[in-house]
Amino acid sequence: MVGRSPVAAPAAAPPALRARLTGRVLTPVTVTLAVVTVGCALVLVSGGQVPMVLQLVPFAVSVLVFGLPHGALDHLVPARLRSGTGVARSVTVVVVLYLVVGAATALLWTVSPLAGFAVFVGITWFHWGQGDLFVDRLLGDGADRPRGACLTVAVRGALPMVLPFVAQPGAATAVVSGTIASIAGGGGGGAGPVGVPVPVRIVAGVVVLALVVLHLVAVRRGGGPVRRQASEDLVLVAFFVLVPPVLAVGLYFTLWHAVRHILRLELTDPDAAAELERGRLLAPFLRFARQAWPITAIAVAMLVALAVLVRHADLGVYLALIAALTTPHTVVVTWMDRVQRTWRPAADAAISPTTRDETRRP
Repeated sequence: MVGRSPVAAPAAAPPALRARLTGRVLTPVTVTLAVVTVGCALVLVSGGQVPMVLQLVPFAVSVLVFGLPHGALDHLVPARLRSGTGVARSVTVVVVLYLVVGAATALLWTVSPLAGFAVFVGITWFHWGQGDLFVDRLLGDGADRPRGACLTVAVRGALPMVLPFVAQPGAATAVVSGTIASIAGGGGGGAGPVGVPVPVRIVAGVVVLALVVLHLVAVRRGGGPVRRQASEDLVLVAFFVLVPPVLAVGLYFTLWHAVRHILRLELTDPDAAAELERGRLLAPFLRFARQAWPITAIAVAMLVALAVLVRHADLGVYLALIAALTTPHTVVVTWMDRVQRTWRPAADAAISPTTRDETRRP
């Protein structure tokens, strides 16, 4: 049972909790992505296409479920992870962070949507990779040393951010050009695909596959099991190669990244963490949802306001909003990584829900 007082934590979650999270959350998501991959492969073989309206469903769902809400508790994170930080101070610091960094991101998109999108891809690459690194620490496996941690972040961020441009460049670049046109005020409907030179695609593909191999070697050398890492890498490679980019990124964002981060947030709440250790998944999530809905509602209002400002609502508008929220959110998560020592070797990590930063200081 997780205690309610700040005490030193083990390097990873207790074995029973690790087994529950793996068997009831992580593996089902991986299997879901594998099933979608097979389905899309069959559609491709038959000469068909996945309708765009169907591809957009995960993004539509993510507005209220998992996706947009997964960062809605950022304002409580400092109070939960650092002793002596009151809720008022925690909220104030994070709100200022969001106003300053989010506004700077929005300004960049206004001045140069292309530059804004490029920065968005780079930040998302890092942020989605660091999310998977935390799961490695939570489960007590993965690459053990700092170099291995860098490989984890590089690989797991590259799969969703690079492979679509390698395998399906027309569809992937159409999202970029459509988003730029949308923010420029013309809507995204008239934007057509832009080709990616074949040599660039080949080099990028080889680099990503080499990173996957190096990552698995690092896991193996660290003494960790490679079964989960290898199976997830295999599914993700096939997923982002065969599934249309809009559907692939939408599903990954909603089911893979957001769900994993919500688990991380639940583990910072002693009550929710205790429920998880009892094998209960619904109660902690409902608790998270109750806490997250006010900020989620504000984010939805911002989405509506942005759509009114540019006089249309489409995927590009939603991506621009996510970009403005992702930058400060990544700052918060990076601070969480520092406090929880996510980048340290697994034996030095401190990821328990009740761990405070000062309890683990050398």
